[in-house]
Amino acid sequence: MAIQQFTKFGFSVAEAISVTGSLTVHALSSDSDIKFSSAVPVSCYLDSIEFELSALTDGDIVTMFLARDSAGDVPITSVHASGASQKATIGKTSTSSGSAKGGCSFTIGKDFHYDSTVSNSAQGTLYLVVKCLDGSGSAAPCTADVRLNWRA
Repeated sequence: MAIQQFTKFGFSVAEAISVTGSLTVHALSSDSDIKFSSAVPVSCYLDSIEFELSALTDGDIVTMFLARDSAGDVPITSVHASGASQKATIGKTSTSSGSAKGGCSFTIGKDFHYDSTVSNSAQGTLYLVVKCLDGSGSAAPCTADVRLNWRA
């Protein structure tokens, strides 16, 4: 078995997205305001995705999956997979008052290859489908900065 050799490491982003109690779709790509962010390569290894969250309450649960298309209809990962939902971690200096800052990180561990035949897809962009609920299953709106880490 050959050892995979990566020559480039990078990340794609979505900034200040509104996460609600229903699944919503957000583009992950390069952002000229964020130094070193890059478009998603046409072939790469999707390593992980990080959420920097604000307006959290202790117990909020983030559920997410990645899709190839802007409608969120062609999943790359599954919302039903183990690890697709995670309790957000409240940051050290925050309180659980509903204005806390914190985050969570998901491991992806999957090869990705762009497919131009997928409707509503764009080269260099993947789509995050995400929601946030409180511990009782009610909507827990928050704001997120998201980083998709990849290797090519």
